[in-house]
Amino acid sequence: MKKLIATLFSLCVMVSLPASAVTLKEAQTQGIVGEANSGYVAVVQQGTPEVERLVAEVNAKRQKEYAAIAKRNNIDISQVAARAAEKLEARLPKGEYYQDNLGRWKQK
Repeated sequence: MKKLIATLFSLCVMVSLPASAVTLKEAQTQGIVGEANSGYVAVVQQGTPEVERLVAEVNAKRQKEYAAIAKRNNIDISQVAARAAEKLEARLPKGEYYQDNLGRWKQK
């Protein structure tokens, strides 16, 4: 479990790095992108093609890492994604958006 948590933390740091002209952190700070309850990022409000590409890139990286973690721990990828969603929501700074269990966007 500690290995899983350490890996998830590393993943969080990795996907926060710049992926295009607009970074994930910038998009989150501006309220354009938020942490979805699925363990992936999603557009909160109207996104540009650039933001859509950013979301797709970040989610592809997360899916790849979640799959690797799931395989190492012999669990389903959905379990890894669900745990990641909890961790990502918990570490969001005040003012950024997350999706609650019912799919509603909330500002932390």
